[in-house]
Amino acid sequence: MSPPQATAKLCAISLLARTCMATACMTTVCLAGICVAQSGGQIKAQSSARSEQRSKAKSRVQRGTESVLHAEKFKGLDAGEKITQCLAALPETGGVCDARNLAGEQHSANGFTVGSGSKPAQLVLGPTTLIVAKTIFVQARSSITGMPSASGIAGYQGASVIKANAGANLAAVVQVEGTHAVLQDMTVDGNKAKNSGQGIGLLVNRQGRADLTRVTVQNAPGDGIVFVSGSKQESCCAKLMNVMAIENGQSGLHIENSNDLFISMSEFENNGASGVDLDGASGIRIEHSDFGGNHGDGLSLHGTPDIPANHGIFVGNQFGNNYRADVNIAGTNGGQASVGHMISSNEFLGGIYRDGGKYDAIHIVDSGYNVIAGNSFFAGAGHEFSSCVNISGKREKQDHVGNNICLGTGSGSKNSFIGTASTTFSGNQGETRQ
Repeated sequence: MSPPQATAKLCAISLLARTCMATACMTTVCLAGICVAQSGGQIKAQSSARSEQRSKAKSRVQRGTESVLHAEKFKGLDAGEKITQCLAALPETGGVCDARNLAGEQHSANGFTVGSGSKPAQLVLGPTTLIVAKTIFVQARSSITGMPSASGIAGYQGASVIKANAGANLAAVVQVEGTHAVLQDMTVDGNKAKNSGQGIGLLVNRQGRADLTRVTVQNAPGDGIVFVSGSKQESCCAKLMNVMAIENGQSGLHIENSNDLFISMSEFENNGASGVDLDGASGIRIEHSDFGGNHGDGLSLHGTPDIPANHGIFVGNQFGNNYRADVNIAGTNGGQASVGHMISSNEFLGGIYRDGGKYDAIHIVDSGYNVIAGNSFFAGAGHEFSSCVNISGKREKQDHVGNNICLGTGSGSKNSFIGTASTTFSGNQGETRQ
């Protein structure tokens, strides 16, 4: 027998051999032709080590080192409590609370906060209407996202809705209390039919660089969406894309003392006051958006010398069916308060709600340094503009009005463009008067 064969035979036999000693039994284990003796105590120690590893892994999960947790697995009297526990269990580095399995009508009696100043969190909602009796807060670098959907309108909404409970009378349904927060693919409903006061749908409270994408805010007793700052312009630089603000009791969007917001492809419809109200908000850019059916002005701009609403850029929008002026600039309030706007390549339609001959399409008083160019104005009989552009006031500075078309004042487009002695007119179609 050759040495390798002898070794193999010896190992095969030794696998069955056990040598019992005074304190332990020895078992011979052979691997790759090498025989090693192990005691029963060693085998038990290895098994115990594996058990301890499993226990530690389970303990880590319980302590919250998993960055994705599921809300339905937590205890709570309602969905809000389960979400609260889910968010609290996330590790300090942050993570995701997945609440998509909390479907259908759900409730939150006590509200909750998404994230903290040091722990970013994402709450993911599924096909649900979450009825809240207290405000939902969103902290820094945190977000609420629903199921992907286009912005809803009226009774037809996307799948993920946060709605104020009847009689809750909330100051705000959702409130952003941290910078760089995100809301996406969701509807916020203020339920104004069953709530009183001036409650806001969505409030961004002194926090910068918020991002709203495919968000509808509707039926708030007061303003739909509000950005407000203190003395340091804290709520600057937000981005709003594909936002719908509709059927709110006051303005669809109110921006107060907050600069440099970017708004695109959004709709401000059928609100009780203005579609968008810029109160001491400068450097606001609005493009390719719709202002329609608002009971006040489509877009209102005003401020103070200390907190002005200056240097807005409004390009490629459509205004129609507003009850009063489409654009209303109050340029002076104890000094210059709103100047230097660019209003270009917009379309203005008289619609069916405005009383004929009572309101201008663009109405400017005591402002200046505005460029109004390349716009078109149309209105049918009985709903004519009093003028397409009307600039007035003893304190009005120089403006330029050029290359606009006015077919919306009746009587052969008389009084189409009205300005002061300092207004420069060029290339307009329609009667010009200074």
